[in-house]
Amino acid sequence: MADIRVAVAGAGGRMGRALIEAVLAPPGLALAAALDVADSPAIGRDAGESCGRVTGITVAPDVDAALARADVLVDFTRPEGTLAHLAACARRRVAAVVGTTGLDAAQKAALAAFARKSRSSSPRT
Repeated sequence: MADIRVAVAGAGGRMGRALIEAVLAPPGLALAAALDVADSPAIGRDAGESCGRVTGITVAPDVDAALARADVLVDFTRPEGTLAHLAACARRRVAAVVGTTGLDAAQKAALAAFARKSRSSSPRT
């Protein structure tokens, strides 16, 4: 069985770094991409640097390029970023796991709509 290819959004933050370390630990998962905002100090650095690993995956701001290589996006960013990432996931038919807090009612409704649509669409191959 092939590894699940995971993209992590918010890679330069505390949770993003923890998520990258978690993805790198078990068999069955592969870090496909690491995302952060364009002005993040993490941009251009190796995604595994904070946990002492060399991954060959550079933290970058291009969500569409990241999702082209991923089966799932794990997002622990800010509400606005999360919604933009979900729109890209919908376009690319990539699953998403969201841990973002601080969503308002409209943002929660958009997240729920993405989840409903994701469940009804066929999995990516």
